[in-house]
Amino acid sequence: MSDVLAILPAVTLLGVGLICIIAARLVKTSPIVMFIAAGLLIGPNALGLAPLNSVTNLLGQLGVVFLLFEIGLGFSSRTIRESGRDLVVLGPLQMLICGAGFAAAALAFGLDWPLAIVVGFGAGISATAVVSATLHDRGLVTCPLGKSSMALLVFQDVAGIFLLVFATSLGAGSGGLGPALAMAGLNAAIAAGAALLIGRYGARPALTLLARTNSPEVFTAAALFLVLATAAATGALGLSLTLGAFLAGVMVAETPYRALVKSEAKPFGALLLGFFFITVGMGLDWRALIDQAPLILAALAALMAGKTVLTFLAALASGWSRPGATQLAFLTAQGSEFGLVLLALPAVALGLGAEIAGALVAASAASLALTPVWTGLGLKLARRLAAAKAKPGAPSATGADRPILVFAMTPAGRMALDGLKHFHIPAVAIDSDPRRFMAALADGYDVGFGDPSDLRLMKAVGAVNARVLALGQSRYEISKDVTAYVNETYPDLARFVVVEDETEAEKHRELGMHAVINRSMPEGLDFAAALLSHAGVDEEKIMAWMDSTVAAHIPDPLPGASAA
Repeated sequence: MSDVLAILPAVTLLGVGLICIIAARLVKTSPIVMFIAAGLLIGPNALGLAPLNSVTNLLGQLGVVFLLFEIGLGFSSRTIRESGRDLVVLGPLQMLICGAGFAAAALAFGLDWPLAIVVGFGAGISATAVVSATLHDRGLVTCPLGKSSMALLVFQDVAGIFLLVFATSLGAGSGGLGPALAMAGLNAAIAAGAALLIGRYGARPALTLLARTNSPEVFTAAALFLVLATAAATGALGLSLTLGAFLAGVMVAETPYRALVKSEAKPFGALLLGFFFITVGMGLDWRALIDQAPLILAALAALMAGKTVLTFLAALASGWSRPGATQLAFLTAQGSEFGLVLLALPAVALGLGAEIAGALVAASAASLALTPVWTGLGLKLARRLAAAKAKPGAPSATGADRPILVFAMTPAGRMALDGLKHFHIPAVAIDSDPRRFMAALADGYDVGFGDPSDLRLMKAVGAVNARVLALGQSRYEISKDVTAYVNETYPDLARFVVVEDETEAEKHRELGMHAVINRSMPEGLDFAAALLSHAGVDEEKIMAWMDSTVAAHIPDPLPGASAA
């Protein structure tokens, strides 16, 4: 009987977790919200179906460990190269402006400065799972907005690691905080250096050896061992287990086996992270939450409205247009998994007090549920701003040397621009459809307004110097009418067009155009590949880009990823 009682909390959490995931899909909200609500219901302050004991706390802590491992897997030298300005400008500016703003507000409410820093900068972090799911749902993963958002989330997650170390050191008390931070920083540097050395000279050879077994079960065991062993090592150094998990992810991120290890570890991480959010809810008291409803609503409004404004200012300062900055700010205005982790730390919860900590947890959870609605409002506002900004003509890139002209910001046109930008190939984008044009502006594309059948516009956008005219929308009759003029005036201009079937393709080929049948998923990938090949990009590099693009469009199954 004692054995049954020992595993009963784990069984309860597992059953509740399954119900939460199903319920979240039915009501189209983030599972994180459901997990917290369920924890509140089954916890000791309500039905009392599961206690907050060593077993449930350990399961919850392991969930955070795997979350940090997942973040480490996404932090590689390739990520740094591809994120560029967003990682070194937008990310730091957003965290600095949001963190300073919220920390100042916390100080004004009487918090000590160390606690104000944790609360303020923790509020500046956005929910990776919820934002990435929203981008997938709206088809914005590979557009400038999507790429910048993901780069911002990567920076926030890495900054959150250091914030977690800082928050853990709060337990040293005000007199010992400085020395504790210094020692934590030294140990963290030692751990990071050791992780890099082990990753280069240990992890890669070991994973190569395991790959020869051709057994997925071996990689599952290896992933679990690597996460838990590295977490235990940093724990022995007096640091958090989560820092070790992050470093374990960084070790694997630089190896060819990153995708396989990620796929093997993901189910464990998703399940255990769900357990963590349930334990967060179990620590809340529903009676106190009802009494604090005005405080929770005020905290929710301050979080989402304040973060929207502050992130908007950071995006403008980093060079974003007003429509793009608006959409980015609304998209990332919610609280985060990291914020909930920080609020659950004993030192932070004790410093805030049970009532305030509970109210902040409830406000953060509510912000996750409101993300789809808030993002929709941001999209509408961004497109109105784009409409006000819209002027006929070409974008600022018209002076580029031998550009590729892309007409029509359809999914195929957008994908073509994404590929050209990835390989730093000059491109000019034009669209004649007002709704598509405004949506592209709001999503961060540099696009001008005009009709490709207007021959004066062709001259204005630099068709004389262009190497390719790429049509993201098939308009056969117009192409037929202008073919003779284009062939005579621009004899070196190659013309590509995306079409839906072989019949349509043959008609365009008779006009001397390169017709690409739209068969790929995501839409337009074949069209983009054809343009890149014509531009002289190496086929292996094109295939690698296509693989990464396909992978980016696969939704992340972590808790929160199904928010719609």
